[in-house]
Amino acid sequence: MSCFISSGVAIGCSDSIGGVKKIYVAGQSGYTSGYTYSADGSVTGATDAGDVTYYGFNMKRGVSSYVQTTTKNYENGTVYWEQVLNAVFNKMDADKRNQLKLLGQNDTLQILVIDQNDNVYVMGQVNYSYLSGGDATTGLALADRNGVTLIFTAQESEPSRLLAAPSGYTGTTPEALIAAVFTNSTISG
Repeated sequence: MSCFISSGVAIGCSDSIGGVKKIYVAGQSGYTSGYTYSADGSVTGATDAGDVTYYGFNMKRGVSSYVQTTTKNYENGTVYWEQVLNAVFNKMDADKRNQLKLLGQNDTLQILVIDQNDNVYVMGQVNYSYLSGGDATTGLALADRNGVTLIFTAQESEPSRLLAAPSGYTGTTPEALIAAVFTNSTISG
């Protein structure tokens, strides 16, 4: 495989916004193989597993983020991407506490991250994601957050792939795209 670049990147338009809108977390391990890709490397299909349910978690605007950090060791000839999702949920309650406990116990999470531009990223596509930290706080002042911050981490040999429309796709929402790509899955919430 050649590691020489084959094209440049245009500046593009100033028409995107930041932040995470929603995440979907696989209730079990999710997909690990059987992916199909478009010419640009986006995921257009995942067909090797059945009975996977992706559960939706909505985010408030302006509080959650998804960051990929490149780590390269020149001397060893290695490179990997650490993917970190900071997911913030307001108002602590028993349901959030119980989900937090289950998420913390599962080391094989696959997470679909929808940004504010409706791009869908696959976090932990091969090596999975895990809950690596976070906090729950009541806040101090009346205007402080009462809620939970969850930090999910994945380490992959490639940056996150985005989902792309498979052939014949006619949907218009990120959820429709997820259902079209992950054909044996259930989307809940």
